[in-house]
Amino acid sequence: MSLYTVSYRGQDQWLAYEDTEAARIYAYVPNLHRFVFHNQLGQDFYWDNELDWTPVTAAAGHAIVDAGLVGKLDGSRHGDLLAELTAESDCRGVEEVFGAQPLPVRTPTPQEFAAAKVNAVAHAAPGQWVTYRTFTHDKRQLARVAARDLRTGKIAAVRKSGLHIDSRVTPTADGRLIVEITRTA
Repeated sequence: MSLYTVSYRGQDQWLAYEDTEAARIYAYVPNLHRFVFHNQLGQDFYWDNELDWTPVTAAAGHAIVDAGLVGKLDGSRHGDLLAELTAESDCRGVEEVFGAQPLPVRTPTPQEFAAAKVNAVAHAAPGQWVTYRTFTHDKRQLARVAARDLRTGKIAAVRKSGLHIDSRVTPTADGRLIVEITRTA
């Protein structure tokens, strides 16, 4: 069991649980009193790394659940997200999550990140761009090198997959650079 608080700009947003066997991320939703599969958080954990993920102990996780504030959704402001999470059938009870055998907190290896990204591209339609990595504005050269290495097959996970891919560097409104990949055939 791996538990994390997920923060954005210093504000705790979610208590997340990583099912290390299935490589899936679940978020605790106090409104539902359960952990619900959260695809967007999983994408950030395994690929984007734009949010702050802080490991927490089971005791700290219990305290967060008992307080019921982190992850609570206001139905009027976040009605769509609450409806989506309520409809999600892949969920875990609090007892199930905290009753799981604790595993050491771990961060996915670069190879696991790359394999997950290649898997996402393999399941995306040709021409659909998938974020591979995000760089700060001062790392323009690194972003270009990463995009080139993806195109030329220097990234082992891409080369071994047999996929024909294209890559590009896309600037964002806040100045970051996103390396994106797509399947060409």
